[in-house]
Amino acid sequence: MLYRLIIGLIFYSLLPLLLFFVLITGRHRQGLGERFGLYPPLPEEKRGTRIWLHAASVGEVQAARALIAELRALLPAAGFVVTTMTLHGRNVAARQLGPDIPCFLAPLDVPGIVERAVARIAPDAYLCLETELWPLLLRTIAGRGIPVVQLNGRLSAKAAAGYRRWRWPFRRVLANFAAMAVISEVDRERYLALGAIASRLQVLGNVKYDLQLPDQPHRVRQELCRTLGIDAGTRVLVAGSTHGGEEEALLPLMQRLAAAGGWLVVVAPRHLERLAAVKALFEQQGMSFECFSDLRGGRPRRQPVVILDSLGELFTVYAIATYVFCGGSLVPRHGHNLMEAAIWDKAVFYGPSMDDFRDAARMLEAAGGGFMVRSAAELTDRILGFEQDPDAYRLACAGAGEAARAQLGAARRQARLVVDCLGN
Repeated sequence: MLYRLIIGLIFYSLLPLLLFFVLITGRHRQGLGERFGLYPPLPEEKRGTRIWLHAASVGEVQAARALIAELRALLPAAGFVVTTMTLHGRNVAARQLGPDIPCFLAPLDVPGIVERAVARIAPDAYLCLETELWPLLLRTIAGRGIPVVQLNGRLSAKAAAGYRRWRWPFRRVLANFAAMAVISEVDRERYLALGAIASRLQVLGNVKYDLQLPDQPHRVRQELCRTLGIDAGTRVLVAGSTHGGEEEALLPLMQRLAAAGGWLVVVAPRHLERLAAVKALFEQQGMSFECFSDLRGGRPRRQPVVILDSLGELFTVYAIATYVFCGGSLVPRHGHNLMEAAIWDKAVFYGPSMDDFRDAARMLEAAGGGFMVRSAAELTDRILGFEQDPDAYRLACAGAGEAARAQLGAARRQARLVVDCLGN
């Protein structure tokens, strides 16, 4: 009640100023109605159970996609609604999940708005991925007797320390969950220390690592080879999910490979709003490049560098990689999902900033398929070393693939938990 009162007073007192800011600047105008819970009508007659999945952004959308596939196998008549915190996440979700799954921005956690959103969606279950814990939303849904389930729960040491200062109210937030599936024993211990109910808490693995290749992966490779104009002799370096500062660091390596001939470098910025900055950087440094979208449109490739400028393509592009560098790791952005490349039997290189995917790095390193590099120069040395020892590199790639496939099954286990909470 205190949270409701404080949030409500602050929000509605500032609402005129907030709306004026949006009107003048144009910022946050897109999707504003969805933030207020003003969703378009959903079918009044539900064929079966309606499940609301909430994901923060793109990474959680990938997990939601795997969970929906497993839930559909268990509940063929179920319908799904997906909400995200970011416009980018919503757009990726709409593209990847298909037209039969409505994708919206999540409602603001404000009195009145939350109730409207819950009434519009009318879920039979609410699933939140990772640590998207909105107190009013969770309380409103649970208060209506609707099962609230946390899936793929994770809690970093830093976040746990912050929540620990507010253990008493946080414990009440966690009490709304009918069940909680967390990634590891470490996460389980951290949640228990914050007051989670032990009988509702299970360790079921990481859905983000439960990755399925396309039905015909060889056709995916063939199509990408045709689009990118590469043959069996072309060596391909994919720099995936790069952030500001990493493209600059990788430039000497790109220039060296471009000068050597027989190489293609694919650079995939993590956020597409950085495309203009990346292009400007390459132009300033005299690095010739092309955009993937132009090649997909039929233009033949003539340059040794390609910028991946379209959403949701990186996972499949890993299929044609010879070497993979995973970004967000040479700069302090905590890394990205290494298993997306490893599942294609690719060894993965990454920098020291891997806080969000430390467990994946450990698994790959233990299997001989993950390599931490402290600089772009060290990455260059590693690649050139493996060029001289192809047998060792083949073993590294095989180890990475085996480690990735060992993580399969997490989505199925967590989907089963949801079905149990629904009483099916």
